[in-house]
Amino acid sequence: MGKPLKTIMLLLLLMLYGAPGSCLAAEIILVVNHDNPLTGITWRAAERIFLSKKTEWTQGEHIHVVVNNEPEVYASFCRDILKKTSLQYLLYRKKMLFNGSGIPPRVMNNDEEVKDFVASAKDAIGFIRQESLDSRVKLLVIR
Repeated sequence: MGKPLKTIMLLLLLMLYGAPGSCLAAEIILVVNHDNPLTGITWRAAERIFLSKKTEWTQGEHIHVVVNNEPEVYASFCRDILKKTSLQYLLYRKKMLFNGSGIPPRVMNNDEEVKDFVASAKDAIGFIRQESLDSRVKLLVIR
């Protein structure tokens, strides 16, 4: 392989894997049912909900947590909201299940499944790509 080709390959690899905040990352938002009176939530409260440390809404209803298992969305959520790797969050959820310390979240395969579930469950919260937001669910702003 010639030197110019090696240089081009190296630059491409750096662009794809070395760039902080890669352009491949999904912009993640939290969504709730339209009947949920909340319009915003703190980052800390969101973290506590998805780590099963906060299990009830301020109105007293049980929070039904939904995890979007689509790899890019899941990885972005873990990194941006939970400040964990995908593997760390998966192991945390498995540990919760094993030792009975919390209720594991429901797992959905993609944005559409998350929106369908959240739209049908008043006390549900989930995460999706920003561009997937539609009228079925309500954006929950992270403050």
